[in-house]
Amino acid sequence: MKRDRRMTIALGVVIGCALLSGLIWILPDRARVVAPLATDAVVSSAGGYPGEVHERFQQAAIMLHAGQAEHALTALERVLALAPDLPEAHVNAGFALYELSNLTQARRQFERAIDLRPQQVNAYYGLALTLEAQGDLDAALGAMRTYAHLAEERDPHVRKARSAIWEWQSERDDQAGEPRSISRQADTRETAFGGGG
Repeated sequence: MKRDRRMTIALGVVIGCALLSGLIWILPDRARVVAPLATDAVVSSAGGYPGEVHERFQQAAIMLHAGQAEHALTALERVLALAPDLPEAHVNAGFALYELSNLTQARRQFERAIDLRPQQVNAYYGLALTLEAQGDLDAALGAMRTYAHLAEERDPHVRKARSAIWEWQSERDDQAGEPRSISRQADTRETAFGGGG
């Protein structure tokens, strides 16, 4: 009898998670995290961490999409205790910390992910957002340009990245008192987006 009840509860939890996951995909992007999170599929292809690491990572990704950064961070801390060299976990911990306005720790998480895997594209995006929030436009521009260069063109965040590059470049030019001519803007776009030399 107890076994049947446990199976019913377990099945309910699985169905609930599936429904929540589906709901998150259906709802408009209202979550505060507006960045390319590492997903469960990425983790599966990047070493196939089984068991608790896999489950906690999946829970954390769902919580981040739902705007529950604090709970996501708790799950990610457990993931990192079990798998400290998992770059995707560092990236998502960085986004959770960014949402919690802990910019110093967020930056460390993004940098750690890049150290572990220099091609971890979404780490550059998170690092750029964090550096911009810290007021370091030059470094933010470098990180976002790296993201735009490495990301696949079909990545939905590439357009946001290019927009941020343009805005930050304009802001930096305004701070420096540089005049913006049409040709200067064109040169900036070519450099920022991989065109030109």
